[in-house]
Amino acid sequence: MANNLMRAVQYSKYGGGADDLKHVEVLIPSPKKDEVLIKLEAASINPIDWKIQEGVARPFLPRKFPHIP
Repeated sequence: MANNLMRAVQYSKYGGGADDLKHVEVLIPSPKKDEVLIKLEAASINPIDWKIQEGVARPFLPRKFPHIP
């Protein structure tokens, strides 16, 4: 993995379930003023992200795809 890339999980549509979760490499974001960048070793998918991916919260939390929670 190049120094300017990080690993992430993304989904490409509502209702895809676990089969739609893909491991991808994306550019490491640059922190803006008054922000910090934290290195993580591991993370889980938050339950609200599952609800968003299922489309339950779609009217209130619309997403553009592909989306990285």
